This record gives sequence, structure tokens and C-alpha cells, in this order.
Amino acid sequence: MGTQLVSDLYPICRILHPMAVHIGKIIKDALKTRKMDVTEFSKKINYTRSNAYKIFNKEGIDTVLLVKISKVLGENLFFNYLTAEEIAGYKNSKVKPEELLGALQDLKDTMIVLSKKKDPVKSVKKKKTKSKKR
Repeated sequence: MGTQLVSDLYPICRILHPMAVHIGKIIKDALKTRKMDVTEFSKKINYTRSNAYKIFNKEGIDTVLLVKISKVLGENLFFNYLTAEEIAGYKNSKVKPEELLGALQDLKDTMIVLSKKKDPVKSVKKKKTKSKKR
């Protein structure tokens, strides 16, 4: 991809508000564009074909999964959540590309660590469900 501008790569997403993004549809369209079938895609993300199809119906997905899918598709799907103003802000930023890439890597690493931690709300729900079954 080189140094091609983000705004050149994601013309459609720039007009959407981040909350209006349906990431499942974007992923499905990206597969079509790359002529990648769902079987190949599902193998690359270690999902069953059935679960891969479920991704296409989701408005939002886990960030760790989105990182994995971005790598498989060779496209940073996180940019779909930026507004035109945010993209323009980065474009006019005096931040060096290396610094921005470093910051994005730090964010990705943090998201991966956080996704591996147990969600206390889910843990409480599981305990309540187990106690009700007894």
C-alpha cells in the first residue's frame, strides 16, 4: 500500500458517522472485492464457516477479531470508524508516520491484553446461572 493516503483508501466510510458503521457488511464487501470465499476466510481467522457468516450480520465485533480480519484482508478496518474530520485531522497532523504507527501498535497491544482479561460482569452472570441450575 505504501504511503497512499487513508482518505484515498476509504472513500465511503468517511461520510458515515462511526456509530453508523455496520462492520459485518464492510467485511463481507471486502471479501467480495478480493474474491475470497467464506471457506478460505473462515480458515484464515480460525472460525467455522457458519460462525464466519455470523460476522457478516454483526454491526460491531471484538477488536481482537477485527485486528485479525484486518490482517487477513490486508486492510485496516478500524479506519471505518473515523469521520471525515478525524481523517483530515490526521492528514494535517505534524505527527510523524512512525510515531502514529507506534501509537496504533500500542493501542492494538493494549486492546489484545484487555480482551484476554476476564469480564467481571460476565463472571458474575455465569456464577448466577450456575447457582440457578442447582
